Amino acid sequence: LAPLPPCPPASCLPSSMSVAATTTFKHVVRPSLQAVVSIYTVGKVRKEETGSSPRSFNFGPFRFQIPGGDEESAPQPRRALGSGVIVREDGLVITNNHVVALADEIKVVLVDGRSFDAKVIVKDPDCDLAALRFIKTSKNAHMFKKKFPKIEMGRGDECEVGDVCLAIGNNLGLQGTVTQGIISAVGRFMKKELPAKIVAPLIQTSASINPGSSGGALVNMDGKLIGINTAIVTPSGGNVGLAFAVPANYITAVLAAVDLKEEKIRRPFIGITLGKPEWPNKGIRVHGIMRNGPAEKAGIKAKDILAKFNGNEIRDSDRFLMQIALQSIGSKIKLTVKRGGESLDYDLEVGEWKPPSEKLMVIKDEGNPLEGCTLGEMAPSLNAKFGIEANKTGVIVVKVARGSSASGLFLPGDHIRNIGEVMIRTLEDISKAIDKIHASKPSMIKIRVARRAVLIEFRVRIGQRSKL
Repeated sequence: LAPLPPCPPASCLPSSMSVAATTTFKHVVRPSLQAVVSIYTVGKVRKEETGSSPRSFNFGPFRFQIPGGDEESAPQPRRALGSGVIVREDGLVITNNHVVALADEIKVVLVDGRSFDAKVIVKDPDCDLAALRFIKTSKNAHMFKKKFPKIEMGRGDECEVGDVCLAIGNNLGLQGTVTQGIISAVGRFMKKELPAKIVAPLIQTSASINPGSSGGALVNMDGKLIGINTAIVTPSGGNVGLAFAVPANYITAVLAAVDLKEEKIRRPFIGITLGKPEWPNKGIRVHGIMRNGPAEKAGIKAKDILAKFNGNEIRDSDRFLMQIALQSIGSKIKLTVKRGGESLDYDLEVGEWKPPSEKLMVIKDEGNPLEGCTLGEMAPSLNAKFGIEANKTGVIVVKVARGSSASGLFLPGDHIRNIGEVMIRTLEDISKAIDKIHASKPSMIKIRVARRAVLIEFRVRIGQRSKL
């Protein structure tokens, strides 16, 4: 038999095999650990949280109850803990917004023992991120002479399922805790499962994250920050391997606000809503185009397939959204789309996302056939909630109150097309149509609505108009 060929050296193995075979992660942990901080906050307790319940106090991460006590004693301060990551050499810390949202006092402790009072300078509740700045005083000025340790920024969109990663944080008050896992999924939208409504697609990891880990670092095997640990999903209250991090891409907008000394987050957008293409097409299907948005101005149309971003193949909508989050407002990008067998290139200028204010009307008039309805003018943000194309306009039913005149007739998402002979385009048209009806005093009125692909006509009796 021929002898077996010698095994190749570790340096020749694929990086994934090298990582799997390694017996230590200290080359990643040592520099990263120095830049992960513990955050301790104190906030006031709301009145409704005090009363006859037993008094309690915190010792580190543990909470102790003292039976009895004076019900009228002063409320105890709320104490909480979390983690943060130093991302710049001047000591700028990124953490979760929920860690500091209710804080009146913030103390940040580094692993080398240095501690600083800190203040929030930027908040991004939509992505559950916040930026903290150390407070410099005459007593601690000497601590600012040297540069602070920092973690190099990475990208969440470059993560692959199966990649090894490390979570570093203040788990249960145990500073500098490091846990290891893999990337379980990229692009999880967890609006229902998590208490905080995060609009960003999250990174899922099996690395253990517990109370106190929020705001800590999720790093890859290059020691780069790929996410900010934010939450877990658990049936028991403890970690079961379902942890989530905000991709590092979304820190870009926070850092831009810090540099501009603005509290408001300016978020890049290109003005499209996305969907999946039909098999076997690859890329992303353009579900809708926002009027006067960058995509419409460039010439992109609904039902186009987005194939490439700046010359690179687009794999899925979640990574594409993360890539857009990295772009500067006003910068140029190139999108390659497929339309009817053709491949077309479009140059876009990245715009600034400005959430439209939703125009709503609540009908309380008992004489109104729509009594009990909350109506809204179609806009991209409202349309998205009901699966309607972004650029569609008109008036839809947002909510119907139980036991109201409209209950049993109209459903949320119904598009009101006509009231009597009046075509409805805006909420103002609703008011005009109802005023016209009561002026002519008919006993019955026709209301036409579009419910999905079906046009329905209701014949509704008109009662006496309420004076309220």
